[in-house]
Amino acid sequence: MRRDAVLTWFGRALESVDPRRLTAERLGGHIPATVIAIGKAAAAMTWGAADAWGGVSGVCVADSPGEVPDGVELIVGDHPVPGEASFAAGRRVLEVAREAGRVVALISGGGSALCEHPLPGIDPEFVATATTSLLLGGASIGETNLARAHLSAVKAGGLVRAAGHDVLTLVVSDVGPLGPEVVASGPTLAVRRDPDTALAIMRRHGVEVPPSVEEALRSVPPEPVSTSVEVLADGRSAATAFAEAAREDGNPVSVLDGWIEGPVPDAVDRFLRRGGPGVSVGAGETTLEVSGEGRGGRNTHAALVAAELIVRRQVMFAALATDGMDGRSDAAGAIVDGTTLARGGDPAGALAGFDSAAYLERTGDLVVTGRTGTNVADLWVLWRW
Repeated sequence: MRRDAVLTWFGRALESVDPRRLTAERLGGHIPATVIAIGKAAAAMTWGAADAWGGVSGVCVADSPGEVPDGVELIVGDHPVPGEASFAAGRRVLEVAREAGRVVALISGGGSALCEHPLPGIDPEFVATATTSLLLGGASIGETNLARAHLSAVKAGGLVRAAGHDVLTLVVSDVGPLGPEVVASGPTLAVRRDPDTALAIMRRHGVEVPPSVEEALRSVPPEPVSTSVEVLADGRSAATAFAEAAREDGNPVSVLDGWIEGPVPDAVDRFLRRGGPGVSVGAGETTLEVSGEGRGGRNTHAALVAAELIVRRQVMFAALATDGMDGRSDAAGAIVDGTTLARGGDPAGALAGFDSAAYLERTGDLVVTGRTGTNVADLWVLWRW
């Protein structure tokens, strides 16, 4: 079964970007330090530090409850929009950074929402409202995180400013070519401050910016002290591992160059035009301007768009979130083929209502993995035979 094969290869891809193993390997032999972990892979990375050192202390800001090593304070933030738990996490992270001696930061995607503390003069409610407008308005991850970084005392190097000394940063990246400073909006990395661009992004996506916020954005905080950063894994790592697994099973395979991005319909159209016979895989993160209360996300929406384009063709398409969570659903995404619409009927209503997950659940094409403990963006797969 081709679907089973794709799921097996996806499992291999997830194993290749296992945050716990990668963190333990990197920190073995490193002098123990206080850990500040932020993001969807925070808990796994914290366990990796404990594996390397035989124990660990610090704070872990994660997206769900779970076990963390003794000596680590767990805070479950809000996602995808920061709420009270996220603001509490931001305050606590800055406190720990100020009090600690040596610090290792373990950063992964999702941290922008999970951990937040606004700059003086900016109300937390504004940050939440702006985030919602950016996410639903189709802003790219680069645009969204640039805007959020300008609003925050944690992001854009804020954690290092609080620590007052060099911080080793290990990153599990979900942003591809945008660079590690975009992951979780760069709590330990300086970003070029550009208030005009940040304001333009917010206004373009329907955010009403009061004068007090604009004034705060233009009050430039001091640059953080130096930091050392290493990317442990990213979408390309996962795509390469997926390709290796498919190749071992005797398939012609190609890893597509570039980063899958842009509005979902355009990205699907481009992706289906690429690649020859066999299996093609790529990584990225698309955008989707959402309205209504439908169930789904960018991957299930992409899969349903693709299903319309491959009717009765010998083609399979998969769009899968490596964190296991796709938008407003409990699915990672979906795997569709030329027979999907024959099982589900006209998808127009589901697409218009952004209810793709409900449609694909009925057709049996939904993929539910649960939270994976990692996050290196999405994998898209095209299989022609």
